Amino acid sequence: MKLLFSSQTYGPLDPQAVRSQRAAIMHAAKHAGVVWMGDCSPDRQAFAVARNRTADAAVNMEECEGVFWCDSDVVLPVDAISRLVSHQKDFVTGIYFQREPPHWPLIATFNEKAKSFNWLVQWPENALAPIDGCGFGCVFTSTRLLRALAPPWFEYKQFSEDFTFCRNAAEAGYQLWVDTGVLCGHLPDPEPVTFDTFKNAHPEFYARGEGGPHVSV
Repeated sequence: MKLLFSSQTYGPLDPQAVRSQRAAIMHAAKHAGVVWMGDCSPDRQAFAVARNRTADAAVNMEECEGVFWCDSDVVLPVDAISRLVSHQKDFVTGIYFQREPPHWPLIATFNEKAKSFNWLVQWPENALAPIDGCGFGCVFTSTRLLRALAPPWFEYKQFSEDFTFCRNAAEAGYQLWVDTGVLCGHLPDPEPVTFDTFKNAHPEFYARGEGGPHVSV
């Protein structure tokens, strides 16, 4: 699979995040058959502008089959990219968590009646599961999906630019997926927020087994 890599940046990069991302890039090339077409990471641009530049580059690159998106403050598992592309879906995300309390996981379902997203606080372990929205800190999208949507792909409307993209993709008939085995870190200073951070902050969600509540965005 021929991919572009894109990490939205704004100034100096965190060495821990960079090391993890480069390791994941090399793992995907060695173990998942990924051929990297280039690194088109925009720097010092607003998120929507930066992401739209990447999407435009991808759809205008004839051989490009997809984009792996991450944020410059996200620490990736070494097999993150390999796992996401292995599912052969048009949209697959990993899981990362808000840096600040209450550290909600940035994956969500959509409530059609309320027209709002709800954070998912429980999920099947190490599985591919359907979702309706997510942050773009660790996401694979196919170029086919990007070409199916009208530009601008990312814009702020009712929701942030990444969740607006997710709504547009769903309305175009695309199912979004999460690989719950891809658990990322989200860097503040000095340690990343992880799944353990979230579980320690919310023992109530993991004391009763399945069926924990959803929390409105």
